[in-house]
Amino acid sequence: MHRNASTDKSSDLLFRFKDDEAVNADNQGNDGWTLLSVEDDKGYQNSLVLALSGITVQGRKLNILTAESASEAASILAERDDIGVILLDVVMEKDDAGLYLVNTIRNILGNDRIRVILLTGQPGIAPRKDVMKDYDIDEYWNKVDLTEEKLRTLVTSNFRTYISLTELYIAKRGLQMIVDASRSITGKQEINAFTHTVLDEVGKVIGTSETGGIVCVYRPDNATLAHCPVVATSGDFSNVQANSLAAFLELDAMEEASPQLIHTINRALELKEHQFFDGWSVLYFSTAKVDSQHYLIIVRSRLKLESSHITLLMVFSENIANGFTNLALLNKLSTLAYFDNTLHIPNRNWVIRELQNMTSSERQRSLMILVDVQNFTETEITLGSEYTKSLLEALLASLRHQFPLVYAIALTGDDSFALLFHKKNRPSQSELAELSEQSLTINGLEHSLLLNVCVVDLALLDGLPPEQYLTVGEMALTTGRDRGEQVSIFSKDFPTEVESRYKLLRELHQAISDQEGLELAFQPKLNMRTNETVGLEALIRWRKSDGTMVPPIQFIPLAEASGLMAKIDAMVMNKTFAAAQVLQDEGVLVPISFNVNYSDITNKLFIDNLKQLVEEQRVPASMIEIELTESQAMEDYNEVNPILDKLLDMGVKVNIDDFGTGYSSLAHITELAATTLKVDQSFVAQLTGTDPSAATAVCDMVRRLGERFNFELIAEGVENEEQKQILLRNGYQYGQGYYFAKPMFLSDCIAWLKR
Repeated sequence: MHRNASTDKSSDLLFRFKDDEAVNADNQGNDGWTLLSVEDDKGYQNSLVLALSGITVQGRKLNILTAESASEAASILAERDDIGVILLDVVMEKDDAGLYLVNTIRNILGNDRIRVILLTGQPGIAPRKDVMKDYDIDEYWNKVDLTEEKLRTLVTSNFRTYISLTELYIAKRGLQMIVDASRSITGKQEINAFTHTVLDEVGKVIGTSETGGIVCVYRPDNATLAHCPVVATSGDFSNVQANSLAAFLELDAMEEASPQLIHTINRALELKEHQFFDGWSVLYFSTAKVDSQHYLIIVRSRLKLESSHITLLMVFSENIANGFTNLALLNKLSTLAYFDNTLHIPNRNWVIRELQNMTSSERQRSLMILVDVQNFTETEITLGSEYTKSLLEALLASLRHQFPLVYAIALTGDDSFALLFHKKNRPSQSELAELSEQSLTINGLEHSLLLNVCVVDLALLDGLPPEQYLTVGEMALTTGRDRGEQVSIFSKDFPTEVESRYKLLRELHQAISDQEGLELAFQPKLNMRTNETVGLEALIRWRKSDGTMVPPIQFIPLAEASGLMAKIDAMVMNKTFAAAQVLQDEGVLVPISFNVNYSDITNKLFIDNLKQLVEEQRVPASMIEIELTESQAMEDYNEVNPILDKLLDMGVKVNIDDFGTGYSSLAHITELAATTLKVDQSFVAQLTGTDPSAATAVCDMVRRLGERFNFELIAEGVENEEQKQILLRNGYQYGQGYYFAKPMFLSDCIAWLKR
């Protein structure tokens, strides 16, 4: 209601209006209840504040906040959670601004405890029946009907309701805290934290926080009272010096109640249920089915417990019983979660938790050595899992013998270990070299093992999240192994390198998503006798938005490791067909080949897309070739070869790339569905090396295979005239390499071809 709607009523029924001056909206404190008045009529707002001044609820004063719009009120509500009642005008900056704020409070802020009293001076805009049905409000009043007395009564009653709801909310939240605490505890040492929480909550339930005490003990099966340790105490017993229940019962403070209390305790243990007498309660809990433990919570209240208190304790005990059972189960689960059941040593989860729990100073003094066994999978396939289990047991024994000062050894994978040292016990270089070459005796037979080793100074990881320590260390181990280093030392620059890779990977994701920056370059294949171009190979290149080129050696391994190669290969295929069409329009008729991998060839969607492009484009199938490495062609020969056959039937040629490096079965080569063998550039490079005999023999063998089984031959990586002439003398007609032309983008390639 606006001010003019109220001035028609007599002054003894309505509010006393103050002049339109600012009312202190900051009249708030931490020792009272808080009310928010939301009203855009300043005069009416001031009258509300004046009418409610001096009011108290349950002995606490009322603090009033004001807002002149729904948006201002929403900001206040977002910042404060102590507002109990809202006086809310319906019509403010918009006709339904007040109702919109109700929806914000209930559905967005999720607060169902605030009491919302809707006030309106224009009931026709928000009819009571519709509003009460559609919105979660607590009171609805027309401003002309609301006297000062009614207002004060209305606010007081709603605050009492708010207080009751809040007390229920707090109690519910306290119980939830116990449940959450029980879930988070994973070891015996944390039982103290759980039991202290339980004791505090029991104290709140029966009011012993300031007028009594509570003690919790646990009793292993059939243990005497002298062997029942005290787990936690609170209240009057917080400072008792007693380690056992027997010692607790012998305290001076227990003399009067001791005989009856001992009888009650024995009765609780005998009947396995709660017992009560005078101001004492003995609550019994058992986890015997899990870990053979029994718990007693002994409560002393200086006031005699009412039946309502006992009822509350009985109900509350169900939560406590579940908590103790959860603790017992979690202790068992902890063993399963953090220890390897085969070698009976800590596992990967334990290492991660240990690294997370280390302080910064502990990391400065610690060292982690990661090792993995070379060719472990092959050994398991050849000799069986029982043999490799014995192998790991023997290796563990050897590690313990070699490093008696190691403070933990954990199994972090099927074939990998983490060893944790204090730096003062750091192994020497000779010890690390000895670690990398193990000679073990398995079932009376000697077995030699080669290990990859990486030494990680944990101080160098201090800037990273602890949960990443092990992963980053394993990345360094893999990097060292790929470099051929049997023993590698973690570099302080490695985290920066990893971050750079992550950044590059994010940029690559974006480039693929935006279809920008990834372009094709084309390298010609030539007839070395006539210098005629006989084909082009499409190669992916990445030009970033700032114009810099990212070498394939940087982004291709990232794409392969992150599962992006399938998207890149699909992009390359589409761009290859588009380029072939452009070349055809320019009158250049040379086939273009593009690289695929095993996952592409065995992916039905990829092959279907290839077929669709062949059918829909104006490019003959004979102008398209695929290139597959020898090792991938042989990865699953029986699955891959029939697919290659279908491609040949479509008219698409198949080139076997990097030939000579995959150690293919000759029986498979003779039946391989391919048209061309490309001799790997490593053999071509060795033709002019210090000892060219081996490379010459490989090139000669491949030439004979080609002649015998009608394969075309292309020599890759021709770098100079001498290599070209050697290849020509050895029967090779086609070559590819920087000596003839480097990869070129399409426009440059067309110009080069026309020249």
